[in-house]
Amino acid sequence: RMRDRPTGIELAELVRRIRAGDPGVEVPDDQRYRELMLASALAIAERQETTGDAPEVEELQSLTRILGKGGALADLNQVLAAAVRGGDYDPGTPGHDAVRELLWQTARERVRESNPKALAGDE
Repeated sequence: RMRDRPTGIELAELVRRIRAGDPGVEVPDDQRYRELMLASALAIAERQETTGDAPEVEELQSLTRILGKGGALADLNQVLAAAVRGGDYDPGTPGHDAVRELLWQTARERVRESNPKALAGDE
């Protein structure tokens, strides 16, 4: 799936800048809150590094199969979004179940990466 921004790499770089005292980055004055934010950002970056590009590859394969055409992940997501808005995958239409499953898996992957505790007991 397309990753949220900032990406793990961008988060890790931001943490490095903050810890180095970069004055161009505003952070909360509350030291405890700041450290929790930094720890969370690094955890997301580590999970992304561990996962690699597998979620994006799987999403691209699913989109290619559902839409019947290839292309860049961002472009295929735009095509799918337009089709969903247009009612092409409403309940009872061909492809509805495949699109529903893709969207469900994409949402789960995002949560698994950003806040895996939220899925505890759900997997």
